[in-house]
Amino acid sequence: MWLPSEDPQHVVQGNLKRSHIPELGYIKILDGGNESLLLIKDEKIIAAWNLNVESLDETHENKAMNMINISPESRIEVYQLDDNMFSTIVDLNEECRLPLPIELDFLLEKSVKEVDRGDVLSKYRIRDPSEDDIDNLLNDYKSKIGGR
Repeated sequence: MWLPSEDPQHVVQGNLKRSHIPELGYIKILDGGNESLLLIKDEKIIAAWNLNVESLDETHENKAMNMINISPESRIEVYQLDDNMFSTIVDLNEECRLPLPIELDFLLEKSVKEVDRGDVLSKYRIRDPSEDDIDNLLNDYKSKIGGR
């Protein structure tokens, strides 16, 4: 995929905040052996490209979307573009264009609810738990609500 080389507007580890998403631009995701690029317009993904760094296999469109993996160690770079540059990039990378735009919610940071000890204990009907029981229950509860 051809893109201009410039400094990113934002660089984060893990997930983005909605305020980081440009109206027009692209997002580069570096995670392990994969590099993914997403073209963004009006908070929707309109094109996707992925490169497996080890095998040098390129994928486009929906297949590239399936290859995206975001972990807490992922490096995410956000680039903002003007209308002319964005149109040029879309034209030069037509093979990456998605049939339908995709919401980018999976890239965004999710707020984690506070976990109350009493709520968890009453939910699992535990009266006198050990510290290990508490830790296991809280970790299980956090994983179910999307916490880390």
